[in-house]
Amino acid sequence: MKFIMKSMSCDNKKSPWLRKTLFIMRCILLFLLLGTMQITASVTYSQSVKFSLNVENSSVQDVLSIIEQKSAFYFTYNVNQINTQRKVSITVEDKTVTEVLNQLFEKEGIKYLISDKHIVLYKADEVVPALENINQQKGITISGVVKDSNGEPIVGANVLEKSATNGTVTNMDGQFTLTVPANAKLVISYIGYNTQEINVAGRTVINVTLSEDFKALDEIVVVGYGTQKKVNLTGSVASVSSEDIKDRVQTDVLSSIQGTVPGVTIISRPGKDVSINFRGRGNLGTSEPLYVIDGAIADATFFSNLDPNSIENISFLKDAASSAIYGSRAAYGVVLVTTKQGKDGRMEVSYSGMVGMKAPTYTQDLVNSWEYAELYNEALYNTNPSAGKNQGYSDSDIELFKKGTEPDLYPNTNWVDLVFDDWTVTTKHSLNFSGGTKKLRYFAGLGYVYDTENIRNRDTRRYNLNLNVSSDVTGWLTFRGSVKYIQRNKDIDGGTPSFDNMLIVPSTFVARQSNGEWGSVESGHEASGTFAGGNPLRAYSTNDWTKNTVENSMYELAFDLKPIKGLVITGQGTYKSYEYKNKAYTSLKDDVPSFLNPGTVIGGTGNTVNSMEVNWKKNNFLTYTGTASYNWTKDIHSLSALAGVSYEHYQEETLMASRQDFPADSFDDLSAGATSGSLYKNGSSMQEYKMFSYFGRINYTLMERYMLEANFRADASSRFHADNRWGYFPSFSAGWRISEESFMESTRNIIDNLKLRASYGTLGNINNVGNYDYFQNYGSRKISDVDAYYSFGDSPAKVIEETKPANHSLSWEKVALTDIGLDFDLWNGKLSGTADYYIKNTSNILMAYNVPLETGITNAPSQNVAKVRNRGFEFALAHRNTIGDVSYMISANIATNNNEITDLSSSNDIIKNLENGHGVAKYILREGESIGSFYGFKSDGLYTQEDIDAGHYYTYGGVTPNAGDTKFIPQRKLNWGEEITDNDRTIIGCEVPDFTYGINFSVNYKNFEFSIFGQGISGADVAFEVYQVHPFFHGQDNPRRYHMGRWTEANPNPHAIYPRIYTASSPHTTYNRAFNDYHLFDADYFRFKTMTLGYNVPKNVVSRLGISSLKVYLTGENLFTIRADKKMKDFDPEATSSTVRALGSKSLAFGVNVSF
Repeated sequence: MKFIMKSMSCDNKKSPWLRKTLFIMRCILLFLLLGTMQITASVTYSQSVKFSLNVENSSVQDVLSIIEQKSAFYFTYNVNQINTQRKVSITVEDKTVTEVLNQLFEKEGIKYLISDKHIVLYKADEVVPALENINQQKGITISGVVKDSNGEPIVGANVLEKSATNGTVTNMDGQFTLTVPANAKLVISYIGYNTQEINVAGRTVINVTLSEDFKALDEIVVVGYGTQKKVNLTGSVASVSSEDIKDRVQTDVLSSIQGTVPGVTIISRPGKDVSINFRGRGNLGTSEPLYVIDGAIADATFFSNLDPNSIENISFLKDAASSAIYGSRAAYGVVLVTTKQGKDGRMEVSYSGMVGMKAPTYTQDLVNSWEYAELYNEALYNTNPSAGKNQGYSDSDIELFKKGTEPDLYPNTNWVDLVFDDWTVTTKHSLNFSGGTKKLRYFAGLGYVYDTENIRNRDTRRYNLNLNVSSDVTGWLTFRGSVKYIQRNKDIDGGTPSFDNMLIVPSTFVARQSNGEWGSVESGHEASGTFAGGNPLRAYSTNDWTKNTVENSMYELAFDLKPIKGLVITGQGTYKSYEYKNKAYTSLKDDVPSFLNPGTVIGGTGNTVNSMEVNWKKNNFLTYTGTASYNWTKDIHSLSALAGVSYEHYQEETLMASRQDFPADSFDDLSAGATSGSLYKNGSSMQEYKMFSYFGRINYTLMERYMLEANFRADASSRFHADNRWGYFPSFSAGWRISEESFMESTRNIIDNLKLRASYGTLGNINNVGNYDYFQNYGSRKISDVDAYYSFGDSPAKVIEETKPANHSLSWEKVALTDIGLDFDLWNGKLSGTADYYIKNTSNILMAYNVPLETGITNAPSQNVAKVRNRGFEFALAHRNTIGDVSYMISANIATNNNEITDLSSSNDIIKNLENGHGVAKYILREGESIGSFYGFKSDGLYTQEDIDAGHYYTYGGVTPNAGDTKFIPQRKLNWGEEITDNDRTIIGCEVPDFTYGINFSVNYKNFEFSIFGQGISGADVAFEVYQVHPFFHGQDNPRRYHMGRWTEANPNPHAIYPRIYTASSPHTTYNRAFNDYHLFDADYFRFKTMTLGYNVPKNVVSRLGISSLKVYLTGENLFTIRADKKMKDFDPEATSSTVRALGSKSLAFGVNVSF
């Protein structure tokens, strides 16, 4: 007979929190087992302990595990007699263990024997096993230690003699002693780990390392309004656990998950809010996903600022089957966040903290002052060769720059060194408390972040509070409540140096004179007001200041009612609040004194009017949700159904005010300013919307092999006219677990799970629709940006006019999404993967259409006319294994997406400037092409002198090119010498990558652990314009180091990285600055996002200090980057197009995780 001693709940297979709790329980249990077993004691204990259970569609093994978890009982049984995988549903209230077992094994012919806390299960027609035989002593005595792959002892592991009833369990140090025959075989097992069989072979000492049973991990995933077993999913869902992000230096949760999930693109551009999109750009405007935190609708700001240590897991719903339950919100995916909850048991306290240093990933590499002088001379010579080669600077001037003997006149100013700090401080701290009783459970988390930037005089502080409480009032009624509060403060004490001015003000300008005055000299001459006023270093000295506070809060109350078996009715009310306050002051500033002409100043370099501006915004979001779910299982059939309704109400209010002429810079109250002047302004706005929805879902599973699911949601929004208010969004999906078929029986030793799934559904998008877009809009008429007035007698009246016509036909954007996927797990979970192919068609996209100016309409109305298609493939693969003391995991994911605009109605070829750009570089929206396509001239390198002499060139803008000028390629049939025009522009690149990918590797050796994660993209471009890419843009702007690779007469390379340089006024400069592919740079990169080396202090050491676990680690972020760009090289590859206005950061930190 083969017996096993169960010791852990299936629910704990993937939760370190529960494993810690059971660690304590096992210690208590082992001490109890050391006492003398007495029949009277067993009767007393078994009758005194009462259980309240409500288990739906779970295995017998799960129920036994729950009993063990809620008591000191443990079970022994013959696996050949007891079918522990049988599905049952059981509901009891205050019943003894005998009553529970009687109900659990009713009609199954299973009996039990109880001795103290030990319960033996056996089949009624078999011989009752004698309890004393379970630990009978015979043969040789062996001893050893059972550990996990991290070298930690496993408490309560089963050590059994195979084919016998002889066995024991490990103690609190993982030790065991057992007497067996010399030729016996041992079976060592523990729930959540792979079982090992070991031949004794006469040995007396046997140490064992158990590897995790990966096949059992991540079994449950969070889906919309519930959870599902991963093997039964028919939709495309990916998940990230708190373990993957909690040790990251990043303070932004979105940045922390970049590259971890295929098909989910995280765009983390320096200086920009982190954004995310699922499976390509879905439309011409916003295509962000929906964020749901603990069942409540949130937003990207709330999600990004969560404390990672309070997060249990994050699920990404990528297809229609998984996200249609959220309807119009879910057109571009859903991010579901589950925060940590309390669990039964003593209070557990955990602390996680780190202190680190940050530095810029890349800074602008500008030329030094003598290189600047030489380049400027060259530009003057190329513009006017007849004037010679030293038109701007003499050789002696250049030599003075090199020597540095006259820094007040001929400096070598390095703005990067002066303005940026090399390393700044960042620190994060989290303190969590969790625990509870069988009736009441709680989790409380506190978080603090202090972050500084490489630009001085500014810091950011964030405070987090997360409180979750649940109470089982009775066995059929549970109340839940939570509070989440986030406050983020950013203070700037002084002015902000301009990134633009670092490129505009040359290195030949003195930053600060030797007498302490601010710089007023450039190249030995008095500087212009532009240079003296734009001195980047001077910004730090002003009395400017900014105080910014953002508060996010969320309050939730909910109940779960279980009136009958299998039915759960849930009600949830959530109140979310967002408040933004920003106060900024611009101080008085004197003109810069002249160093060369003492007693005078450089005009226009000061500020004679101080001012203050206050902006306030607050919105409230109230949500009520009610659901009813029912689960039914019988034999080979399993059915679950969900129905629900929800109501949402959003309100927003903003206020703005500004004043000027404050008596002194020391005032911080707005009312101290004057109530007149050009900066005396007030403004406000209000808006709201409402939505009502009902939804439902049905799941059916046959034989745990064939799965069907249908979802439906109907939304009614106040943003649409009553005739178009309702949107209906169904989805259907199916799954087939091929591995469970009889013809796959021979592959069971290799294939654990092989599942084919498919889904189709329609979703809606409301994010691009304004709250009042279907209304007729009115506004005041303006002439030269000033309000216009009629005169009625002696009384003026403001002119009101229609600014936007009514649009009652405005409707939902629709997304039809088809997904075919394959999931597999091989070799007991050592190799697992998932693959998806999808087609996402977006229709009814809102697009503004042009109206004649004569109508007086200033805001173009929108119509549902455009269409976009995304097609793509995603693949993720993971391998886990343990070899001796070494356990490792390596995973990789890759995704490719093809984006295509399929219909723009009558508005094809919409040319747009870059966001926050300067009007030079262009995007184009064109049917058949991708969103994010750059539109300009293609080139074939640079003209050679031979080309010019042979007349093999084209003109542009009336300019005949010189050797070294850009060689534009016409898109029409032209003869040599003819004019290239804007009609020859074409698509020259795209900012959307062809591929995104991530690679993760982690290895544990005894108490040491090392992990490295890298993320990258391929096939993307970035476009720069104006002074970011051109030297001397305004006349004397700073060249970049990459301009040293330009075309020159001495090096007439037709493929030089930059054309021939001229002065700003040269027609050839205008020619070469026409937006073309020379202004595109390869944005492909692979970045080591995080590297961590950690050490887990042995338990026998930390336990003496009253500590459960202690880990110390060193971690780095963005330390190394492999980039494809070989031209400019000094910009962060994740930078936004146009001009660089912020720095990326890399960091190195030391951290500690400790629990009590």
